[in-house]
Amino acid sequence: MILQMRQERIERGWTLDYVAKNVGLTKVSIHDIEICRRKPSYEVLVKLEDLFGKTHRELFAEVKEPNG
Repeated sequence: MILQMRQERIERGWTLDYVAKNVGLTKVSIHDIEICRRKPSYEVLVKLEDLFGKTHRELFAEVKEPNG
């Protein structure tokens, strides 16, 4: 399972590093959030909403993986 956040990031041409630097996490942490291995803190959630200009409900909607 992956999140809409990953698709949004890819569509915008943003790297994991770009998102990580803008919210104060590592690339691995962002990747783990995108694949539901980790949940963000409230502070990080707000930063993600601001960065993407989307609500957490939009960003954290589940999407089917391309190969599944």
